[in-house]
This record gives sequence, C-alpha cells and structure tokens, in this order.
Amino acid sequence: MALYYSKPKAHKNFLGRPWKEYSRTVFIHCTLLLYRTVFIYCTLEALITTNGWMPWSCDFALPTLYYGEFENSGPGANVSGRVPWSNQIPKEHVLVYSVQNFIQGNDWIPTSSS
Repeated sequence: MALYYSKPKAHKNFLGRPWKEYSRTVFIHCTLLLYRTVFIYCTLEALITTNGWMPWSCDFALPTLYYGEFENSGPGANVSGRVPWSNQIPKEHVLVYSVQNFIQGNDWIPTSSS
C-alpha cells in the first residue's frame, strides 16, 4: 500500500478484463475500499479506477461479455464513471449468479459443519 500511496495515479486496478469471449464477472454486495479482494458478500478493498473495467485489446470480446455490479459500497463502488459495456444487475436477476444457480455449487462443493 505504501507504493500505491506514494503515486496513487500511477497505480491502476480494475474489477476485471475479458480473457475470452463470453466471459462473466459480477460483484454482488461487495464493499469496494482499499486493499483486499474477495468476491460476493465481501470486502473488496481495491484501488479501483473510476471506469472499473479494462478491455483486453481494443474491443476484443466486448460484444459477448457480461460484467456486472449490484449494490456494492465503498469508494471503489461509484459507477458514474464506468465503461459503457459494464452493467448494473437488476435486483430480479441477482440469484442467477448464486453459487447454486451459476455453477451448480450445491452439487460439488461440500457443506461445512460447525
């Protein structure tokens, strides 16, 4: 963090960029602050640029990707400067990205017992 604070405008971080066509990345109920990265009901403390997302190369994969955010908070969560190809996930679509629905997690991720 000391390196970032020494030259904050020189160090840019993004929520993601497409490596392949049809990529999907979503941030749901995250706190976007300053240095930790965890997804879904998380604290994502990152040094996020205002545009949020970075293209891979020119417009590669932009027509097929879906990058979305829903009810995030913190300094990095301001969506007013986001790139035009990012999305705000409608509330009625949030469950599509749950572990169960998106990757059928209940079928292969073991439950923990406390």
